[in-house]
Amino acid sequence: MQIFHNSHDTAYRMPFGAAPTDSFVHLGIRISSDIKPDRVRARFWVDDNEVFFEMTSEKKHAKISPHYPDIKQDPGDDDGSVMYTAKIPTPETGQLIWYYFVIECGDETIYYTNNSEKLGGVGRIDTQPRDNSYQITIYDKKYKTPDWFKGRIMYQIFTDRFFGDHSDTDGAIPKKRNEYVIHNDWYEQISFNSHPFEMGPACNDFYGGNLRGIIQKLDYLKSLGVGVIYLNPIFDAYSNHKYDTADYMNVDPMFGTNEIFTRLCEEAEARGIRVILDGVFSHTGSDSIYFNKYGSYGANVGAFQNPDSPYREWYQFTEYPNYESWWGCSNLPNIKEMTPSYLDYILRGDDAVVKTWLRRGASGWRLDVADELPDEFIKILRREVKKQNKDAVIIGEVWEDASNKVSYDIPREYLFGDELDSVMNYPFKDNMLAFLLGGIDAGTLNARMMSIFENYPKETVHALMNIVGTHDTMRIKTLLGGLSHDCGTRKLSSGDEELATFRLKLLSFVQMTYVGVPCIYYGDEVGMQGGGDPFNRGTYPWRSVDPDLRGWYADLGALRNRLDCLKTGRYKTLYASGDIYIYARYTSDGKDSFGKKARNSIAVCAINRSFERKRVDLDVSVLGDFTYFSKGITNPDIIPCRNNTLEVTLEPLGCEFYLNSDEI
Repeated sequence: MQIFHNSHDTAYRMPFGAAPTDSFVHLGIRISSDIKPDRVRARFWVDDNEVFFEMTSEKKHAKISPHYPDIKQDPGDDDGSVMYTAKIPTPETGQLIWYYFVIECGDETIYYTNNSEKLGGVGRIDTQPRDNSYQITIYDKKYKTPDWFKGRIMYQIFTDRFFGDHSDTDGAIPKKRNEYVIHNDWYEQISFNSHPFEMGPACNDFYGGNLRGIIQKLDYLKSLGVGVIYLNPIFDAYSNHKYDTADYMNVDPMFGTNEIFTRLCEEAEARGIRVILDGVFSHTGSDSIYFNKYGSYGANVGAFQNPDSPYREWYQFTEYPNYESWWGCSNLPNIKEMTPSYLDYILRGDDAVVKTWLRRGASGWRLDVADELPDEFIKILRREVKKQNKDAVIIGEVWEDASNKVSYDIPREYLFGDELDSVMNYPFKDNMLAFLLGGIDAGTLNARMMSIFENYPKETVHALMNIVGTHDTMRIKTLLGGLSHDCGTRKLSSGDEELATFRLKLLSFVQMTYVGVPCIYYGDEVGMQGGGDPFNRGTYPWRSVDPDLRGWYADLGALRNRLDCLKTGRYKTLYASGDIYIYARYTSDGKDSFGKKARNSIAVCAINRSFERKRVDLDVSVLGDFTYFSKGITNPDIIPCRNNTLEVTLEPLGCEFYLNSDEI
């Protein structure tokens, strides 16, 4: 008996991927056997209940759509193959549902389950119903993510290290933070001192980067094609990273003022750029208005000093003066997020933190450590943020597949439609890095990428924050050059740096042509290097950049912003084998993925990670009928496409871009 189901193919599962509430999912499984099965059923786990759906034979000779030409398990179109189908109603609420197939033939029961990697797509035949079910994410049919955000280019800024000087502080440094290390030379080595009051690093050295400096560099960001700035925390706090919030309502004086922030948003908006803030709501700083452990904000103000403080109920004191803190960091006391007064202060009040900063000009929030925040907190946050600005975007810091994330033994509900718009797409970074460094081949890369497409709602997929580096990870160029996490300030050798630059060009090419929102971590576009925190947070090297790499990023940004197919077009894998990964982004019939008006264009994007020249005769008939493509990102050449076969030639560590568009 041969059995076949491919959850990535609409011939077997329709619609592809996540499904809305109050709808139907059409499932199919094809069976080729000398003996007709007695019974074929789809077994579902829904609302913590086991439910079976009978499948009926529908038609013979069902054809696989040609999305995945390298599938080996296809039983073929012989006369013995029969497609069994079922129409499955989806639940009324957002949730995960799981399925596999049960085939009964005489005394034998056979199961068809997800593959061992649980990535979706082609599954496997099994004699036992193992824990390898296929996943379907059910999301609220009204779920919508902001259209303005989809497909834009994002730029992440660690404010102190981007651009500026100390002129905006107006003497605030010696008055308030006499433990600070003040760098008067932008290119001095990062200080790595112990915290003066707590265990761990101080993170108290400052170079003078500020909001006014960002304003001065807006035209530079515009030249890269940037449409969104994501700022690491800017609120008053002791550290340079500001994840130890001291006052949610005010910009840190090292960075500027609330008025300068509003000016930044206005100046950015005039250039078509929006600003997103980092919200740290699972903990505050110990040196804060709310906790005030060291008396920096006066006597008897904070929860640490005063049992009658209005903030005391926000924190969990085990036995005074001991308290719960974030991952044992005593300078970061944990918040009890569902405390009513905290909810009012941060979310619900007319002048709540999240609303105040939207009124001041922010266009959304990135939620730090989203898995530390209760689902109900995020749901309230979404309601209140959207009440203030329905187009504000909400992004969660999640490092894994956010659709089936389990945190503290609780399955999370991020993508059911009433919490997040987007998440940081760490799987994109991890999978691409593994591919470029030779850890996985293109087939595995594609399977992992498609798993995210399958598990996330389309509204989320096109809003995913596609990162390759952040303030929490080593510099991507350093990783691509082969150095490990313990490298600190160590630099790549000249040969390794050249290799890393080639790889970074491949990675950025995919990042800028893929589905979602590509995010550039400041300085990656000019080849910054660095190990783990804090060495990944160096100052932007304004007087020592890689002009070729920066030009490459600018060209990619211009390309993405010019073509609708790269912003909100559909996606299709065309070839994924060995060292070669080729995919298409396309719009057709004058519409994009969401049915909105778009210029017709088809982009074929190809990369070769190997050190050898490669050629693929690529069948593009699945995309339409073509006689030509343009080849190249800038100054393209017109090349023929004979019999719908595109000759793709890739240089070692090379990429190519082919376009057929109404614009040509």
